[in-house]
Amino acid sequence: MARGKKPVARPHPTASGLEDSSTATSPSAPLQIEAPATSSQQAPVNDEAPATQAGSATPSDSANPVSSAKRSFVWEHFKEYDKIEKGKDAEGNEIDIVKKRAHCDKSQGNKLTAVAYDQDDYLEACVEMIVIDELPFTFVEKKGFNRFCTRVCPLFKVPSRRKLVTNFLRMYDAQKKELIKILKAYRVCLTTDTWTSVQNINYMVLTAHFVDVDWKMHKRVINFCVIQNHQGATIGRLIESCLLQWEIERVLTITVDNASANKSSLEWLISKMNKSEGYKPVLGGKYMHVRCTAHITNLIVGHGLKRLQKSVLAIRNVVKYVRSSPNRLDSFRKAVERVKLPLKGLVCLDVPTRWNSTYLMLEAALKFKKAFVRMEEDEDQLYLGYFKEPEEEYDEEGNLIPSTNKRNRVGPPAKSDWEKAEIFVDLLRVFYDVTLRVSASLHPTVHTTFHDVVTMEKNINNLFLEPEIATGSDTEKVLTDMAANMKSRFLKYYGSFQDLNHLVIIGLVLDARFKLRNYTHSLKEEGLDDFDVQHRTDEIKSLLMALYDEYAPTVDGGRHMRKHPSPTSSSSTITSSRSNPRKGVRGQMLNNWKKVVQESDEAVMVHEVDQYLNAPLEFVDDEEEDFDILCWWKINGPKFPVMAAIARDVLAIQTSTVASESSFSTGGRVIDAFRSSLTPKSVEGLICMQNWLLGDDIAQVVDEEPSIENTEFYEQAELDYESSASSRNTRPSGPTIPRAKSKGKAAVPISID
Repeated sequence: MARGKKPVARPHPTASGLEDSSTATSPSAPLQIEAPATSSQQAPVNDEAPATQAGSATPSDSANPVSSAKRSFVWEHFKEYDKIEKGKDAEGNEIDIVKKRAHCDKSQGNKLTAVAYDQDDYLEACVEMIVIDELPFTFVEKKGFNRFCTRVCPLFKVPSRRKLVTNFLRMYDAQKKELIKILKAYRVCLTTDTWTSVQNINYMVLTAHFVDVDWKMHKRVINFCVIQNHQGATIGRLIESCLLQWEIERVLTITVDNASANKSSLEWLISKMNKSEGYKPVLGGKYMHVRCTAHITNLIVGHGLKRLQKSVLAIRNVVKYVRSSPNRLDSFRKAVERVKLPLKGLVCLDVPTRWNSTYLMLEAALKFKKAFVRMEEDEDQLYLGYFKEPEEEYDEEGNLIPSTNKRNRVGPPAKSDWEKAEIFVDLLRVFYDVTLRVSASLHPTVHTTFHDVVTMEKNINNLFLEPEIATGSDTEKVLTDMAANMKSRFLKYYGSFQDLNHLVIIGLVLDARFKLRNYTHSLKEEGLDDFDVQHRTDEIKSLLMALYDEYAPTVDGGRHMRKHPSPTSSSSTITSSRSNPRKGVRGQMLNNWKKVVQESDEAVMVHEVDQYLNAPLEFVDDEEEDFDILCWWKINGPKFPVMAAIARDVLAIQTSTVASESSFSTGGRVIDAFRSSLTPKSVEGLICMQNWLLGDDIAQVVDEEPSIENTEFYEQAELDYESSASSRNTRPSGPTIPRAKSKGKAAVPISID
């Protein structure tokens, strides 16, 4: 056989029903098409055609369609593949080889199928593994990984660290370009925060949040870059640089914590946006600055914890006693058995710098309050001796440091300590639930934030006892002081809801269970007089109308823009009707009536905003988590197209920067001593790309702009339909009988000529 001819497919024994022990392939070996033997060694596969003709093509064959047809029966069981690699036959001649490997296809019930070997695809999968699992690039050079690949996929050529990094950077740049194209179709809400790594390098993370056209919420980390300092101007310039790099022009809000530098940075950025034609801020960026609710909650709770520091420390010490050794844990378990408490779960120790963990510690310890009291009453020497040891000290990060203090440990807790803890846990439960709710970043939270703020205020006010029921005890005084501290912080950040970003209230209005009526009701519950209630209600409705006017030109080509009647246009219409004798008095009467209708309240009801606000409220029987607000707007959006466009953007607003800080939990593990050799670009690529790989697919915006091509397409489709319909109607008529019904198909009448 001449060199360069196509190789012959060697059939699998089970496929053809024939078996040649000398040539059969091993079931464990990858299926491949090998070069044929020489003409002297090759035997014919069947009586009709020699095997050398199976799949081979000579120049004369290509000119003759009949002779080029594959006549061997082996092609009933095999297919040709274009994915080839170079190899050599037994004589050392270079040939093309198609390599295949077995693969279980879950979509076909784990059916064993052959998949073409693709080194590039395997290399991309290796990069994704490194990024998702936060592995070092040197992982591919480890002996264990190489041994694993040798046994599982011998064909895979394990890349070097240099090649892996090169492919990682290539994939990062390619995915970034693709994401830039997608983000252009959406208005995004940003969250940002700054962080200092263990190497004392300042980083800033920027995360984009948006709801796609399929009403699914997404978050994408778009920057994790070095920042020189935490000054406002520096933060503002870096955010602007990131927006330019990502070609982001439409930003609705930016959520930051309550540092003064963040406020000045956004003021600088909004001023730059309003002066540039490249950005399109909503309503001049007036409502772009959103303060982090989770951060404010931390400040309020931290202010309250200071007043209960001694009681919390006493309970923390008894928990630490139980968790410090097996012997102490056994003595605690015996005390639990003596007071007949169910031993379900154990006490947990907190991280002093994280109040949510302190709440969980207090909540668990209160369940075993009787056991701790019993240990003290029994004068347990191990237990009481523990509090005679010197107190430990911690730094601001919660790390244990050498103590020079000889003061004994605080504790065991007194009765008043347990009473304060019980009241404080009930209060903390509210703040804990609020923090969890506003920290979610994969479903909307802005529509519940207003109620969360009201709930926090009411729970703080409940700590103030009425004078007639106050007993004047030490516990009451401590709790009253704590409530006063927390109240002062609450008023500093929220005031009487005036300092709450009004787009957060718009989020409440866009919730079909509440709308504007609930906001009005909440203001009345707060004790505001009727004038203030009406003034603030009108203020929010005016904002909603302003949003409508800004969004209407972008929805359906501006078809939903409000028509503002003007006296000049009306008078000109009336004048023209007078000058037209054919219209006469009747035309004048109709024009006058149109003017009256436009200026009356009945015309207002035609407006989409009023249609939405006056539509019946939705009610959910169970918890509010059962109400899927995105699903509601997906179903009802066609009835309120402009309101739906507003809702898609507003519901993406984040009321917490925890979504950004979650990146730092990953970033903190990456930017450590182990990866100190990584450059800032590699660090950014790892953080961003991990988020992109783990994110859901984003629905693409379909371009429905009018075009000549679209018009011609639909016109041609209509002509084709009319032509086919007319041909059906001109068929010879005759008696028809129903066709026999088959399973799953309807009977169709057929014509008998």
